Amino acid sequence: MGSSEDEIDRQIDEGREQIDENLGVLEQRAPSNAARYAKITAVIVGVAVVAGAGVLVYRRMNRQTRTERLRSMVVEALRDLPESLRDLPDEVSRRLKRSLPSIKVVVNGEEFEEPGTLERIVRRVVPAVVGTASGAVIERFTRSSGPEDASSRSTVNAYD
Repeated sequence: MGSSEDEIDRQIDEGREQIDENLGVLEQRAPSNAARYAKITAVIVGVAVVAGAGVLVYRRMNRQTRTERLRSMVVEALRDLPESLRDLPDEVSRRLKRSLPSIKVVVNGEEFEEPGTLERIVRRVVPAVVGTASGAVIERFTRSSGPEDASSRSTVNAYD
């Protein structure tokens, strides 16, 4: 019976050694497989990000202008119109193509015409210039005329 116990112990030890070897192999494979799957995942995510950025850039570069969108909306609306409205006479279309007349306003017997481009620009710029100049003059007169102490002035060192 002693030999059979020794035989059983030996077989158990051999089985344990074989299991330990298999576990060692599996433990070595697991990190290499994880690294491989991490690389594959990183490549897939990178491709998806580049593709998404490409789609965004393409849409941004090939976006319709407002004029094109408005024109396509008008064309769609015209398609829905009945045939009688689509075929406008030439006279009506010529009237629509003419420019609008200029506006002439008469106040108290005096004629007043719409201001020209230069006059409109001057009317917008002059208040800003006057406001800036008056602010500078007021600041100059409200400033103290005595010598200022060094802590109230800001100094900037110049380096050559």
